[in-house]
Amino acid sequence: MQIEVRNEQERLIAEQAILAYREVQAAGEAAPHGQGMAALEGATVETGRRQMRLVLEQALGSRCEGQKKGLAAQTAANGQRSNEPRPRR
Repeated sequence: MQIEVRNEQERLIAEQAILAYREVQAAGEAAPHGQGMAALEGATVETGRRQMRLVLEQALGSRCEGQKKGLAAQTAANGQRSNEPRPRR
């Protein structure tokens, strides 16, 4: 399977997913006899939460950057500099 990584954010997410898998795997291997499943579940929940936080942060960051660029383009199109106050409606 090949996955095309489109940008730095996707690369970071992919790397973190691999690291999360390795962390879960290590937790299972280090678990005392009879506690493997509990160790795997606990590590999966913890790494999964971290992974989803990272995904959310990256998605929000991309969205905010896109909105900033859109606002800058809009103000330029209106002939207004981005640091000038907007007229009240």
